[in-house]
Amino acid sequence: MNIITTTALSNFRRNKSRNVLIGFAIGLTALLLTAVPTFLFDFMSVQFQAVGNVYPTFHGMYRDVGYDVVKEMKEDEAFEEIGLREDPAYMYCEGDEDAVIPMVAVDDAAIRLNKQKLVEGRFPEKADEIAVTKGLLEAMGLSGEIGDRIDVPFQPVTNEGRGLLQTKGFIITGFAEETEQSKEKGIYAAHVSSDFAGEILEAQQRLYRVYFRLAGAQGKITDVLEQEMADIGESYGVQKSNIVNNGEYLMATYVDPALYTGAVLVMAVIMIAGILTIYSIYYVSMLDKVQEYGRLRAIGATKRQIRKLVFREGFAVYTMAAPAGILLGLGIGIFTTYLMIQSAPGSAENFLVEAMADVWSKGEVALVKWQVIALAVAVSFATVYLSLLRPMQVAGKISAIEAIRFHNDEKAKKKQRAGYDEINTTKLTVVNLGRNKKRTLVTIFSLGATGILFMVVATVISCMNPDVMADEAVRGDVTVTIDSWEGDEMHPERSLKNIQKNNPMTEAFREQIASIDGVEKIETVNYARAETSDAKEEDGRPLQVGISGISDEGMEELEQYVTEGSLDDPALADGTGIIVDGAYGRNFPEVGHEVGGIIHMRVEDGEDMIEKEFKVAAVVNAPNSLVGGWFSMGNDVLQHMYRANLTDSFNVWIKEDKVQEATEEIRSLVDTQELLEMSTWEEEYDSGLTLIGYMMYGCYGMLFVFGLIGILNLVNTMINSVHVRYREIGMMQAIGMSGQQTFRMLQMEGLFYTAGTLIMSLGIGSIAGYGTFLWAKKEQIMSIKFYHYPVLPAVILAITVLLVQLLVAYLVNKNLKKQSLIERIRL
Repeated sequence: MNIITTTALSNFRRNKSRNVLIGFAIGLTALLLTAVPTFLFDFMSVQFQAVGNVYPTFHGMYRDVGYDVVKEMKEDEAFEEIGLREDPAYMYCEGDEDAVIPMVAVDDAAIRLNKQKLVEGRFPEKADEIAVTKGLLEAMGLSGEIGDRIDVPFQPVTNEGRGLLQTKGFIITGFAEETEQSKEKGIYAAHVSSDFAGEILEAQQRLYRVYFRLAGAQGKITDVLEQEMADIGESYGVQKSNIVNNGEYLMATYVDPALYTGAVLVMAVIMIAGILTIYSIYYVSMLDKVQEYGRLRAIGATKRQIRKLVFREGFAVYTMAAPAGILLGLGIGIFTTYLMIQSAPGSAENFLVEAMADVWSKGEVALVKWQVIALAVAVSFATVYLSLLRPMQVAGKISAIEAIRFHNDEKAKKKQRAGYDEINTTKLTVVNLGRNKKRTLVTIFSLGATGILFMVVATVISCMNPDVMADEAVRGDVTVTIDSWEGDEMHPERSLKNIQKNNPMTEAFREQIASIDGVEKIETVNYARAETSDAKEEDGRPLQVGISGISDEGMEELEQYVTEGSLDDPALADGTGIIVDGAYGRNFPEVGHEVGGIIHMRVEDGEDMIEKEFKVAAVVNAPNSLVGGWFSMGNDVLQHMYRANLTDSFNVWIKEDKVQEATEEIRSLVDTQELLEMSTWEEEYDSGLTLIGYMMYGCYGMLFVFGLIGILNLVNTMINSVHVRYREIGMMQAIGMSGQQTFRMLQMEGLFYTAGTLIMSLGIGSIAGYGTFLWAKKEQIMSIKFYHYPVLPAVILAITVLLVQLLVAYLVNKNLKKQSLIERIRL
């Protein structure tokens, strides 16, 4: 061990009080740097595992791939796994020649990737084996159980289309699951074996659907994977229309890069806070060590050796504090993940939450990740190193002569500082604070920056209202709506236009809801899909939009939200006018949406797309539950424009004392309809309340740690301020200054820091908080609409800062009393 290291360790042991403060600051910084990524990545890991357990796990599918191309794909290292499906034939249903009943052959990999299961039995393996559903047998006029033989008429699929009718005997090996909706719509499928396909078709006639997982997909984002699928498919001659992405799995598994960006920003804020605090502690402490470093220079130490001395002393503190902070951060991050998973509401619609809880209970993922630990070690070390850079430079520049002349003033003055004719505690306080202005400003800035962040967060949270969130999502007590989605080539029956062909939102269903005890009123809402070329999607295509219907009662309520134009415009009555939500203009500022302007649309009416022009009659800023989206008009006017049944949802109002019972009865009705879903005001309120709670605890918890770091800086400043003035204070007490006056002087110094902190926090913080509110309102973030000044958080902040200052002054004064007056004068 060389002399520099020995000296550094000696200083480390000697400067215990300072090193304890620095150690706390480093430990808290390391804690946050570990806890935040641990929570993010553990939560994602559990979610990814749950998604893998419940969703089909293929990345995408290529359709109509020939036999020879499939063989090439199987040898391609770009694919991690490939599963095959082919539809070699269609059953012929006598009496319903339009029925489409594919006979599907899938290999083991396709079964695994699609997570297919049979209710009973096994999948076919031989050419004369088949798995069916009970409803299919009934539709075909057949009957049988597992092991029974049935004769099935079918048409093989050839290059020219369906071939001649054939009949073959099959042994039933299993029964597949089916829904009431599939039985009502006559949607069936039978599983056969690949041997059957090979028996009725030549190799060159066989066309496959290729399910695949890409190799090396871990860590990539969805957009990159989708582009890779398209590029690989193009290289094999697969048409773009035959490339299908497993959107649900990709979206749930491969994280949006914005999440990583947010995590980096949070860690950067933590790092900056740590740097400011650790640097300020070292800077203030450095003032007391100038003469020590000067003496080392006098006996031959070089600048480089002094810098090494400062660094190694700081590194010794780091090695003691960082591991404790990292371990505690791991525990907090893992515990927070557990709380989030356990407290999230699970339901039939949110089954992923239950799957995540199951993954957690079974311990299917590793919660302690070496990458997170390595990141925390690296970033916390970088924080300490950056914090030491300036103190190392300052220490290295100190010469022996400067050290002898040093009196702990900020700068050597050309003129002697003027004294006072009379001295009192106030003047002593002013003198001390002015002695090193930079130290004073650094301390105030460190505390004030945390206070500003606190006020911004408090303002945002106070403006978040679960009632407003619930009103934004649900109109009335219960909303029943069509569960549709677009662009899913694997499930085209879930597109709105196909559902509207046999719309389940019938008048009979409405009457069933109305007959439930407690239901007071039902409001019908129509909806039609459309697109506008005035605005563009990211890929340049016309923007996909919709037009929502508003009831007469809703129109009366909408009056209070009109910002431009009028709802009495005659154009709204004859169907040539439209209501535009202000969010449309905010999202597409380049598109004219002022009153009197024209919106060009192509509206979807069944299979037809019809060109339309609408005059902007009014611009509103209303809850989404009322206007339904960016464009709306009268409910009846909208329906008269279309042939299809546009009924999209029922908003239900229930008597207050019957809400729970009636809601359950409505839910039981909706559960019988596969294409419908429901949401309740109470559920949305609870969800909003939970979300606000998560944000409040998370943000305030992080700010609490930041506050502790700032308080450590204040403690260090005041301790060092007294330490370097031990002799001066002793002299003042020797000529008559009492202990109470000394304490009052320390209190006044602390009050100065308190005043500076509160001016920054409550002044700048309140202005910044209001600006953040305006931004959140404009961007419609978290349904923020109304400003509420965070009075209680502001009062708590002021009281906390004041109490901390008084406590610090008391402790410093108590520490001062431990030495006798003679000992202080001799220092």
